[in-house]
Amino acid sequence: MTLTVVSSYFPVPPDRGDPVRVSMMLRALADLPNCTLLVVRRPDTTADQVEQLRRMLGPMRVRTFAATPFRYDRLGPAGRYPEALAHGLPPWIRSRYSTALHRELRHRDGAAIAIGEAAGAYFRGTALRWHWDKANVLAASVPQEIKTASDPVRRLRARYLTAVSTRFERRALESCATVSVTSADEADRLRRHHGRAATFVLPSCVPLPTGHLPRPQERELVWLGSFAYEPNLTGLRRFLAEGWPPLARAGFTLTLVGSGLAAPARAELRRHPRVRVRGYVEDLRAALAPARAGVVPLWSGAGVKLKTLTLLAHAVPVFTTAVGAEGIPAHPAVRIAANPAAMAEQILATTPDALDAMAADATRLVGREFSEARFAERLRTALTAAGR
Repeated sequence: MTLTVVSSYFPVPPDRGDPVRVSMMLRALADLPNCTLLVVRRPDTTADQVEQLRRMLGPMRVRTFAATPFRYDRLGPAGRYPEALAHGLPPWIRSRYSTALHRELRHRDGAAIAIGEAAGAYFRGTALRWHWDKANVLAASVPQEIKTASDPVRRLRARYLTAVSTRFERRALESCATVSVTSADEADRLRRHHGRAATFVLPSCVPLPTGHLPRPQERELVWLGSFAYEPNLTGLRRFLAEGWPPLARAGFTLTLVGSGLAAPARAELRRHPRVRVRGYVEDLRAALAPARAGVVPLWSGAGVKLKTLTLLAHAVPVFTTAVGAEGIPAHPAVRIAANPAAMAEQILATTPDALDAMAADATRLVGREFSEARFAERLRTALTAAGR
């Protein structure tokens, strides 16, 4: 049987959660026979990055495609939104859609794996038996932006995106044979919003960093995430407003690391005392080595958070919320708080010896439950059962 794998996230560089999960899945599938990857390039993807992906995947055949431009992109949302609606796609999914890739799929048969929400755009008009690996249930996650919208225009936009995303997701689910999600909570959301049972749960995982030497410094904290993802930035702002003042007064320093940092957000975040804004770094080992602990202040979002797992993999204890710890079993390396003030109190009350123990527990947790080998084992077993 031929296997076609489709992704609208080009996984190089792995600069946010989605490409990390894509890379993990592709490496787990790379040595299967008769396997071809069809992937949409990012606007700034280079030939070297395409070659890097091919080297990473070895025997897997790799074909790359450019996203099809919006006809009236020059008009901004006024041009993009109507075209996306005509395609039955949310605008952010239409921006990653390739007509040429979809045309290629119409000539293929056998089984196919669609990685991520945006890949659900390719189900229509094909003869493939699809499995859809979902990072989150859109019908549950997108409405959260309505609550956090800062003005009426953003709130109206969030309501529109909720309606079109939910409709897109419902139609795509009708066209796929099997579906996987990242946590038991996500499986419950899938059932609640769409009446569909998840075929299996596949928690996101992260590779353990090779050659990483933690050198934790007293009172050094770190935040990790994509600044372009609104729930991340909203949670960070709330933490800085409500939880950071007592920590800053106690002499703590917070370093902010992640991709998608726009100039206005950088200027805003720099105004907080004892906050360093680094933005994107290629080597997380150097950036996370000095961290005594990490903060993941999230009050919206869905699925297993790769930022949480990445911190744990680098031996960084994590202070977070129930949302930030979704899919992670209760564990000494992770402390959960309901609000920023409680998170700050936990950090202030945790002794250096306790933090050392948490750091050791962190890498053991990732190695046992969220390693690349464990991910590949779960994926192969689940796909085999689903194929039967």
